[in-house]
Amino acid sequence: MKVLLLAMCMVVFSSSALSAADGEHLYKQTCSSCHGRLADRKGLDKAPPLISLSRDEIVDGLTARRDGKIIGRGNKAKAHLTDDDIQELASHIESLKAVKSATP
Repeated sequence: MKVLLLAMCMVVFSSSALSAADGEHLYKQTCSSCHGRLADRKGLDKAPPLISLSRDEIVDGLTARRDGKIIGRGNKAKAHLTDDDIQELASHIESLKAVKSATP
């Protein structure tokens, strides 16, 4: 029983770590060139810094761009994102807020 419980805990924690790593990887591949390493730059000097947005605004914005409801130069980079990818990106951007606030 203890072994089963330990195995279940390992699966839960490793999937959380993978999700965080996936969000970071997706961000680096899809977003960082325009929004900066810490999501603190205006994308193409137009879009607000991503760390200034709420999680809902991030998810809604990425979804709308992916679905073609918002037209802009960043749409091609977002066209391939799944709903899970968008959630992982939002989580990673949320984590960048904490990094940015801790940086002097």
